[in-house]
Amino acid sequence: MYSGSDLTFHVHGLRIRSAVGCIRWCGPDGIVMSGRTHRTRLARAFASAQPMAYQKALSHVIACSEAGLLPTRLDDAGMQQALVVLRQNLGDLVPKRSPSGAGPAAVATETAEPVPVKRPALSKDPRCVALAVALKPVLQASCPEGAGGYGGALEARLHPADAQALGGMELIRAAMRRAARQLGWRVRTVGYARERLVLVIVQDVRDVPAEFTDALEVDSMSASVEMHQRMAAVGDEAALSALGPGSVQRQTEAFLQAARGAVKADPEAWR
Repeated sequence: MYSGSDLTFHVHGLRIRSAVGCIRWCGPDGIVMSGRTHRTRLARAFASAQPMAYQKALSHVIACSEAGLLPTRLDDAGMQQALVVLRQNLGDLVPKRSPSGAGPAAVATETAEPVPVKRPALSKDPRCVALAVALKPVLQASCPEGAGGYGGALEARLHPADAQALGGMELIRAAMRRAARQLGWRVRTVGYARERLVLVIVQDVRDVPAEFTDALEVDSMSASVEMHQRMAAVGDEAALSALGPGSVQRQTEAFLQAARGAVKADPEAWR
């Protein structure tokens, strides 16, 4: 599910439209690229979209890749997802290399837990049902203003103990999926569990009607400005504090508030 330096990716030709802070991929033929080529292509695209120095972008891509955050298959949808992950992790600490000096392969495999096979029965679990109800307004609030309910996404970074108390990563992922589908989203979810972190993401990947594209581009540009400000403030605690919580931190807190409300409303479901 996650990338590593020895994996091969299938990617379409790349076209960048940086004037609106938006990146698109096109090309009828698939291209097989090595991990190094993948990182270079992704770093160039990410640097052009921000804007950002190429070396900084490449370092960020490598860090996210070795932390297991990037998708394995980089087709059109995978590249979009990779850029979302890169953007959302820019304002927060990215997992670093082992201080022992272990190489990328060692970091990528460190205490990693494979995502279990999808179990449809989870959608009928009372905890999943209750959590999905609580998450619907959170997902609605994630949609950019003026976008007609399109373009929503939610990322939650949880302590493993908190995730386990709610039923585990797969149940949380199923609840996000259930809530999103009730809102009419075409859903993509991402989830992984490590020793000190559980990450779950849900995205609306529907095609956006033309009348809402401007609103989504404005939101994308606003997010890019915030990310650039956070990059510039790295190492300056006062400046970072003035910017307030990052988008991932805000979304995680919104998720936790909804989850606590679900448990309080139906405590029997979690016993």
